[in-house]
Amino acid sequence: MVPSPLEGERIRLRAHEPEDVDRAMLWLNDPEVRQFLGRQYPFSRKEAGERLLVAPSFNAALFAIVRKEDGLLIGDCGLFDASPENRGATLGIQIGDKTCWEGGYGTDTMRTLCRFGFDVMNLHRIDLHALASNERAIHVYEKVGLQREAVLREAMFRFGRYHDIVVMGLLRGELVEGPR
Repeated sequence: MVPSPLEGERIRLRAHEPEDVDRAMLWLNDPEVRQFLGRQYPFSRKEAGERLLVAPSFNAALFAIVRKEDGLLIGDCGLFDASPENRGATLGIQIGDKTCWEGGYGTDTMRTLCRFGFDVMNLHRIDLHALASNERAIHVYEKVGLQREAVLREAMFRFGRYHDIVVMGLLRGELVEGPR
């Protein structure tokens, strides 16, 4: 049997469902979780629904992240701004359930989503932007093969000061595989 391109070792990616919105609001409005998103302000239920319940399109593949062991929604991820001409997309990921931090779920999600991007979407390049202070995430990105390409100095204002943004990229063939 061929493995699903949406399954990793510990997680499964699926479409968001309307019932996911209430659970996702718990972390979208948790300042500790939200600090690394591109948004400083809390989400309303309507805004959370609009963020999560996006119909798939030719330039975006958005997914709920669920634990395989029990089907619990733990975060969301996606490949955005896909360009057929350049065969590239920008990756976004959030493990919102703090009990799943440091559990290997982020690494498994990154590998699964990148495999999907390269194998299913036929991408050549995946990139992302991360706050330079988000060391835990940057460690995961480097672990799966993303390389630091640039630093956007003082590009984001958060917590009363400016922060650097690290631009990272991964080309087809550079993904560091782990357990599947």
